[in-house]
Amino acid sequence: MRRYRRRNRRRIRRRRTSLSASNWGPVLALLGTVLGIAAVICLIVFVALPRLLPLIGVDYNAPFMPTPTPSPTPKPTPTPHPMTTFDPLEAQNELVFDNSAEYKWFGDPYFHDGVMVFTAGKLVDSYAVMQDLYFFYPETRAAEKVPITLNNAHFMYPKFNDDWLIYLDANLNGGGHLMAYNLKEENAGPVEIKQVYTGQPEPMLDGHYAAWIERTGTRMDKLFIADLNTLETTVINMFSNSVYGQSLPSLREGLLCWADTEGVSETGTDTSVIYSITLASSTMRSYSPNTYVHDPECGGQYAVWLDSHHAPDAGLYYSKSGGKPVKIASGVVEFGLGSDFVAYSRDEAIWLYMFDNERTYRISAEQELAQFLGVSDDRVMWMDVTTRARDIIKFAKIP
Repeated sequence: MRRYRRRNRRRIRRRRTSLSASNWGPVLALLGTVLGIAAVICLIVFVALPRLLPLIGVDYNAPFMPTPTPSPTPKPTPTPHPMTTFDPLEAQNELVFDNSAEYKWFGDPYFHDGVMVFTAGKLVDSYAVMQDLYFFYPETRAAEKVPITLNNAHFMYPKFNDDWLIYLDANLNGGGHLMAYNLKEENAGPVEIKQVYTGQPEPMLDGHYAAWIERTGTRMDKLFIADLNTLETTVINMFSNSVYGQSLPSLREGLLCWADTEGVSETGTDTSVIYSITLASSTMRSYSPNTYVHDPECGGQYAVWLDSHHAPDAGLYYSKSGGKPVKIASGVVEFGLGSDFVAYSRDEAIWLYMFDNERTYRISAEQELAQFLGVSDDRVMWMDVTTRARDIIKFAKIP
């Protein structure tokens, strides 16, 4: 009996420890294999691929995972136009210096590199004579008298750059001498560019060139250009019995331009041509705006002009890159071209037209009566003529 019980115990223990010999063994082995393969696949699909594929530029979203909502591309804040924050009253400055009270008249302001040159006048033998020439430094309000002695009555139309100062040493009744002063050789003194026998031509300056239109006969005017380094003078164009001899030329950025006759338009009005020549290459171009042209100014992409000789209803036009002319305003008296704007006077006020946004801004104060004096170095200059007790020159830097 004891032997039987021992054998039976051995059999029972052998069945309990040998699970692989049971019917469940193969099933469990297969299930384990399947789960292992599934785990590997999950690792690849949910872990490896989402990390690796974006590295080679492939967008991948794992199955059953929510599609990420793309974050919107932030819109850059637009840069406001410089004139948006421009306050003309804050931008205005006035020509005032220590001994300015000695003078009753100021005139012909011109800017270069933030410095102004201007003429200053006193009463001499019952004549208003602009007998002195000054450099003015707005930041310090200091003025420096230019050490030049007049040969005739007074200074007119001074202009300067890094190397040269030019001006008309004028007689009271017309004529005089166009002069050049080398700022790098101050001890050398001014030299004569050309003697002028009649009228008071305004010279234009660019680099070492000066250009002007001068009356040289009863019915003859000539457009001259002079090389200040050599003092050689060349006639670029002649106007015979022509009103275009009274139209100013423009010289800037190596480009000389002027107006001349074209013909008569379909409406019976006179039309003009704007000629331009590049000094570096002597390349001549022409532009026909199908309007009359007076006092054209050319620079960069733009040409600007009046359509009459300063008539009460004179229109101001501009053209970009020789395109169709655009009328800016009517009733314009004078104007000046800046880098990306044109300033002009109308209704005894100073206005500014920006080419890029095609908007107009008033520069002079509301109650102020203003007389336009010019544009140079992107500064607009005018005379405050609200009261004529003394000459008040104002100017504003355009951003």
